Amino acid sequence: MTITNGYATLDQFREHIGDTATVAVAAVAERAITAASRAIDKHCGYPRRRFWLDDTATAKVYRPDDPYEAWVHDIGSTSGLVIATDTTGDGSYATTWTAADYQLEPLDADGGDAAYAWWRIVAVNGETFPISRYRTTLQVTARWGWAAVPDDVNQACLIKAAALYERRNSPDGIHAVDGFGAVRISRHGDPDVVELLGPYRRMDVVGI
Repeated sequence: MTITNGYATLDQFREHIGDTATVAVAAVAERAITAASRAIDKHCGYPRRRFWLDDTATAKVYRPDDPYEAWVHDIGSTSGLVIATDTTGDGSYATTWTAADYQLEPLDADGGDAAYAWWRIVAVNGETFPISRYRTTLQVTARWGWAAVPDDVNQACLIKAAALYERRNSPDGIHAVDGFGAVRISRHGDPDVVELLGPYRRMDVVGI
């Protein structure tokens, strides 16, 4: 199989496990990398947070509860970005905002590291988000995800993928370690993985 929306490459994985002779079973390693990547998504709050970037812009709708700001899924590029609102309640999203009408936050997210995203839209220039108790009034068309995979996420993926790869040798949860005999694999999450992903967890509620 091939790696699908993975947060590490096969070459990075082989380097991580010290596989200089390229003896790792590629298919097993690719499955481990893909599975580790999806586990990271779930831990960090999928579908509102995942770190691959869509190739094309697609639309999502929201029901803002504040006239001045709206929390949305992660936006990884301004290419193809369109913000529109339904001010009449007919579901048409006929009012398209100009770039001067909104502000993406966090501010200057794209001003430093290559790995960034915006997830909050602030209304400016006198615009406001229509508020409705029942209807979605905001439509955002964007390339969803992150501009690039953060280094912390890449490292967490490698650690998790390596553990999953080695798990094939311990189907009953017991793994023999030289000099120590049989050692049971912990059922708890790897503390290094948890620490690396801590700053990226997103559990906020978004109206969709």
